Amino acid sequence: MKKIINIYKKNAVLFNFYILFGYFCIIFYFFLHWKITEKYIAVNLPIMISHSVSSLLNLFGVNASSIGPVVELTSFRFTIIYHCAGIFGMMIYAAAVLAYTARWWEKAYGLVLGIVGLYAINTIRMAVLGIIGMKWRKHFDFYHEFLWQGIFIIFVIAFWVFWKEKLIRDPIVNSTPPEAAE
Repeated sequence: MKKIINIYKKNAVLFNFYILFGYFCIIFYFFLHWKITEKYIAVNLPIMISHSVSSLLNLFGVNASSIGPVVELTSFRFTIIYHCAGIFGMMIYAAAVLAYTARWWEKAYGLVLGIVGLYAINTIRMAVLGIIGMKWRKHFDFYHEFLWQGIFIIFVIAFWVFWKEKLIRDPIVNSTPPEAAE
C-alpha cells in the first residue's frame, strides 16, 4: 500500500489530470446525450456546419447551397450528421483543457480558442469532403471515414498542446518550492 501511495505522491499532478479528464469526458458525454440538450445540439450543430461549409465553398468559387444539414453541390450532396459535426473532438479538447492545472482565465481562453479553431477545421474538413465527393465519388468514404478522422484527431491534440505550451505562463503545480526542499 505504501508503494501505491508513494507512486501517487510522485505523480499526483498526472493522476489528477487523468481523473479530471475522465470525469469531464463522462460529464460531457451525458450532457450531450441528455434528452433536452441532445435534441438542441444534434439538430442545430449540423445545420450550422452545413451553412458554414456551403459559405466556404461559395467563397472559393464552388457552387454550393445548404438546406438544413444537407450540403448540395452541382453533382454531389451530403448530409452532415451529429456525429460528424466535430462535437466529440471538441468535447475531448474541452475536457483536457478543464482538467489541466491552469488558471480559470487561461482555461476560458483555451476553450474559446480551441472550440472556434476546431469548428473552423471541421468546416474545412467537410468542404474538402464535399469537393472529393463531387470530383472523386468512389474515394469519398475512405477520406471521410479514415483520413479526415485521423487528421481531425491530430488537430484536437495539436490545439491542446499549443494551448498548454504557448498560452499558459506557469502551470499551477502543487509541489514544494525549491527553497523549501533543502
